[in-house]
Amino acid sequence: MLAIAVETSGSRGSVLVARGLEILANATFKVEQQHGVQLLPTVDALSKQAGIDPAQFDAVYVSGGPGSFTGLRIGITFAKAMAFALECKVVRVPSLDVLAQNALDLPAKPNRVISIFDAKRGNVFGRTFELNDGLYKPIDEPKERSPREYLAQHSPATILGAGVERHRDVIEQAKGITVAGSDYDFGKAEWVLRLGAKMANQNQFISLDQLIPIYIRKPDAEEKWEARQAAGSGDGK
Repeated sequence: MLAIAVETSGSRGSVLVARGLEILANATFKVEQQHGVQLLPTVDALSKQAGIDPAQFDAVYVSGGPGSFTGLRIGITFAKAMAFALECKVVRVPSLDVLAQNALDLPAKPNRVISIFDAKRGNVFGRTFELNDGLYKPIDEPKERSPREYLAQHSPATILGAGVERHRDVIEQAKGITVAGSDYDFGKAEWVLRLGAKMANQNQFISLDQLIPIYIRKPDAEEKWEARQAAGSGDGK
């Protein structure tokens, strides 16, 4: 199966093209937070480098969230366009699961890993994983959480992800929590590929009508719009 794997859930994006699990060409975006500008030309360049006509792609594996609202929309919109135009199948891979696999590159692999994104309002989007058969597999569901309470519940563990820096004060005060380091805080297209291929083998493809980002919580702009609508309906306007 010829596939594209896309990781745009954080500020540092990456993409690759592969045949099965063999990576034919890959790239990390040169400028952070410029996924919308870089994704299409990078896919085009990688396809040419690998000698693949885009019409040949069978599947798109996309990091589906939670994460950056803008980054997720860019990745999901790309996957939808590929599916619509080329009839590619799509696998939406949970972004916290992608992040957790970075711990496999640590000199000493921890038994338990927590991956987090900043959820604002003092909270994080988090999920906990344990090492099992060479992969970090989830032991809970991704949710918005208070970092102080969540870390206390799942200690000891190694923590990584784009939310670490924002919540460093809380993390450093938590007992039994080890910070992986900033090099491990961004998802990689390689792990989108590996987890996505595993899901594809289990026929876990997603239909176009269900292909939306995994936000966990509605974007702030949507919540504010709904609040304005509710306020307007309440005063008779």
